[in-house]
Amino acid sequence: MIEQKDIQNPDNYRDGDYAKFEMKLFSTNTKKSELEEICMILAHIPDKRAQDLLKKFKNSEQADEVERLDIAAEEGQFHYLSPANEQEERDYLALKVLQEIEDQIIELEVEYDNLKLNLEKKEIEQEAIKELVKNGEIDKDEELGFHDYKIMLESQMEDLEKQIFLKEKIFEQIKKSIKTKKYKDVDSICMRNIHF
Repeated sequence: MIEQKDIQNPDNYRDGDYAKFEMKLFSTNTKKSELEEICMILAHIPDKRAQDLLKKFKNSEQADEVERLDIAAEEGQFHYLSPANEQEERDYLALKVLQEIEDQIIELEVEYDNLKLNLEKKEIEQEAIKELVKNGEIDKDEELGFHDYKIMLESQMEDLEKQIFLKEKIFEQIKKSIKTKKYKDVDSICMRNIHF
């Protein structure tokens, strides 16, 4: 890709500029160097329209011609999302909190699924033990302990369900509290590499 660009002022770009960028990006006659130049400009315009156009181009056939396009797109997203005032700073931090809560929910769901799997495996084992006891092949004492084990796992699963429910409610409330328009529909996953 060509040389680094400074952050561009979105007010310097009008409808005609974006129409020209779009036409050139999706034309099969546009040279690689010009594609790279346009992508670098778009990556440095902290504006939704510029980022949407860059994202659209990223999914096109010509995108393969542009070196380091993914890096430019990530950089563009970073510039676009960077806060410019106190409300945006608060909402930007809220996006980070949403991402962290989403990760916590996933961890809780994995833990729940593991407990459920362990219970199902133990139930299969218990069915075999009951059949063997019934046939007189093993001692009845082998059946002991399963009931307590099942109650313990079910209790842990119930606790995890409550934690997941609470985290989901907190997630939704934080999401509702975001006032900055550009942050309202941002996938919180994009905050995973942002560290405060």
